[in-house]
Amino acid sequence: MEVKTSKGHLKIHKMKKKVLRKQVRAQHTLMRHEGIECISHATQSLVIANAGLGNGMSRQQLLRIVEEYGLVETLLMPPNKPYSFVKYGTTEEAKKAFDALNGKEVTLEDFGQNIVLYINFVEKGIIFLLSYI
Repeated sequence: MEVKTSKGHLKIHKMKKKVLRKQVRAQHTLMRHEGIECISHATQSLVIANAGLGNGMSRQQLLRIVEEYGLVETLLMPPNKPYSFVKYGTTEEAKKAFDALNGKEVTLEDFGQNIVLYINFVEKGIIFLLSYI
């Protein structure tokens, strides 16, 4: 019985490391392509990697996913980019979405393909600025 537990624990540990590695890669991509820096403390604003128009996520599907965690004030999906930005009504709602969605596998409705979401916090003013670019 202990062997199964330790193997299961090891598998979970490896999965968490993989999610963290991909999350960091998404941070670097965003910084390199857009000059936007992700931050470690919670804000109302999130960037969601792998959930953009550029990789087949529809606005309707993403809105359904993110609305489960609170009031969505803004949802920005830049054209041809594999990431999106969402701003919640409160930091607590954004934190709840971060905890639930980071590393979560979802199926793209239009393609039937599974993708994994990687979430990071961004400064709250970023979404406001991006909406005018």
